[in-house]
Amino acid sequence: MIACERFALCFLLLLGLDQTLLSVTAGKILIWPGEFSHWLNIKVVMDELIARGHNLTIVTHSATPSVNTAQSPGYNVDVIQVPHTKQDVFKNLEKFMKYWMYDVQHDNIIQTSLKISEELFAREDLLEKWRKEQFDVLLTDLMYMCSDLLATKLNLPFIISLRFSFGSSMERLCGQLPTPASYVPAASLSYTDQMDFPQRMKNVLFNFFQDFLFTFLMALKWDPLYTEVMGK
Repeated sequence: MIACERFALCFLLLLGLDQTLLSVTAGKILIWPGEFSHWLNIKVVMDELIARGHNLTIVTHSATPSVNTAQSPGYNVDVIQVPHTKQDVFKNLEKFMKYWMYDVQHDNIIQTSLKISEELFAREDLLEKWRKEQFDVLLTDLMYMCSDLLATKLNLPFIISLRFSFGSSMERLCGQLPTPASYVPAASLSYTDQMDFPQRMKNVLFNFFQDFLFTFLMALKWDPLYTEVMGK
C-alpha cells in the first residue's frame, strides 16, 4: 500500500512538472531588427521562435528595404512612418564605408537613424499598445540605435542579437554588456579569450579609442533624445 501511495505521489509530481513546463514554453516577444544581412541574421532566430510557438511582433519603418511588412501567420508587423524612402536608405548604405573612413565629420547616417528613433518615440499610441501587449522581452539589433531606450520605456529586458559596433562600444556603454577588456576581445579584433599580455594591452587601448569616438561623435548627438524621452 505504501509503495502504491509513493507511486501515485511521484506520478502527480511528474504530471504537475510537465504542465508547468508546457505553460512556459511560449512567450510574447517584441523584435526591432536591422536591415540587409542583419535582418537575415535575426530572421533565423525568428524562424526558430515561431517554430517553438512564440508570439512575435516586428517593429520596422516605412522605408525598410529588407523587412517584409506584410502580415505573416508567424508574426505581426507595426510600421513607423518616416520622411525618407528606400532609395535614401540605399544611398546611405553606399556612403557607409566612405563615411567612416573619410567623412566622419558629416552626420547623414546618424541623422537618418536618429529620425527613425524620433518618429518611434513620438508614437505614444504605439508605445501604449506595446505596453498593453505585455511582452516578455525585446529582441533587437544595434544597427538601429535606441533599442535600450525602447526597452526602458516599455520596462522590458532586452537581448542584442549580435555584437555590432567596433570594440562593442554601443553594447557596453548603452546595453551594459559585461565585457572586461582583459578577458573579452573587442569586436573586429581576431583575438580569442586566450590573449597574451601585448594582445590584452592592444585590446584595452582599442576599446578606449572606440569609446572616445562613440562618446564624442555619436553619443553627444543622441543624448538630447534620451533626455527628452526619459524626461531627465
